[in-house]
Amino acid sequence: MSGAGLSSLGLPAPQEIVAQALPAAGANPGRTAEAAKQFEGMLMENLFRLMRKTVEPSGLFGKDGNTQSTYEYLLDQAVTTNAMNAGKGLGLSQKLVAAWSAKELK
Repeated sequence: MSGAGLSSLGLPAPQEIVAQALPAAGANPGRTAEAAKQFEGMLMENLFRLMRKTVEPSGLFGKDGNTQSTYEYLLDQAVTTNAMNAGKGLGLSQKLVAAWSAKELK
């Protein structure tokens, strides 16, 4: 499901969710870390979705593409959420927090 597909369901696009959580100058460090984790999670979900396009569908869920795409979307979301909560993401969130903190010091 793309961001456009979510908005047609009345749900905000991932970019809108992250934009609301982005830290302002002098923001709470906990909020900054959470925004960085959300951004990294969104990036990981997109990465999984794009990688899956390179693999031929197995047909496990039949010929209906909606069933398979829903399952894949939920799987990507669950894997990403668990990875981010366990602190085993790509390491991007820590680098973002460090970069944002360095900008605030200048």
